[in-house]
Amino acid sequence: MEIASLLRAGSVALVLAACSQSGSESAATKGRVVVAVTIDWEGAYLSPEGLDALDALRKRLQAPITHFVSAAYFTKEPVDPTTISSITEVVHRGDELALHVHAWRSLAKASGIEPKLSPSFLTGTDKLLEFEDGDTGFDVDLDTYDAPALRALVRTSRRLLEQTHLRVSSSFRAGGYLGTPKLLQAIQDEGFTVDSSAIDYRQLDQGNDDVLSARIKEIWPHAEKTTQPYVIDLPGGPLLEMPIAAVADYATGMDIVDVFEAAHARLQQDPSRDVFVVLGFHLETAAELAGRLGDAIDKVRRRRELGDELVFTTVESAAALAAKTVAAPPR
Repeated sequence: MEIASLLRAGSVALVLAACSQSGSESAATKGRVVVAVTIDWEGAYLSPEGLDALDALRKRLQAPITHFVSAAYFTKEPVDPTTISSITEVVHRGDELALHVHAWRSLAKASGIEPKLSPSFLTGTDKLLEFEDGDTGFDVDLDTYDAPALRALVRTSRRLLEQTHLRVSSSFRAGGYLGTPKLLQAIQDEGFTVDSSAIDYRQLDQGNDDVLSARIKEIWPHAEKTTQPYVIDLPGGPLLEMPIAAVADYATGMDIVDVFEAAHARLQQDPSRDVFVVLGFHLETAAELAGRLGDAIDKVRRRRELGDELVFTTVESAAALAAKTVAAPPR
């Protein structure tokens, strides 16, 4: 089974249209730098400042955004009454609503499974982050759950997001970027065809005692900022991985510009093939860090040799285009 057959033909058409150029030149003969800007809604709290920052970034970019949303906003006690309106007002036409899962205790209970309260992927211990509403589990390593429990978390999360009456795509991102084989199999079993959890562990490395970067190294040892989409072969068939090149929370503005320069260099080497760049930031820290992403993209756009190569789209649409020429896992 080809991975392309798992992706919607409409998404391919969308990307090809976005990539088309004047005259006889087309995306089929001239590659572009295909950029997907993503935001992780972590499930902690709906910050008005974060939502305002997201809106401001959108106005700067004038581009679609992929929203990886945790369903834990729907499982808090009490639930924020603005949850549905906050999501539906911010996820615009042309955006993508995708799934993001952290192992929140409230989400586990809503999924009908016993919550796990350790280990933390931040500390490697049973010491978890504490939040004002009393909910915990944000930093619990998802792999501590067995396969049926993971499927329950994913299935329940999707059902809760569907309360917005927006289409939930088949793209997924793991909490803490910890897309372990067990979790990837679980999302595939639940109908997801694209994962975007892989990231260079060095980007998050804060020193020798950084538990999260060490964990990510175990899972994604070959991921780099230039890693292109690839297929992960699972018992149920292929899963398309869309690696993350940079996240504003861990990368400086210059780091993000460097990502584009590396993509430009790769395109120069083979001008007929698209190069893919997935960028990220978080709702809960958007007020402080979303502008970093906007500043970097503004700089790149002002450089004609780079700016003219860019096309912005969603992860789902980028994945549909990447599926045509996807390669084997990196080694």
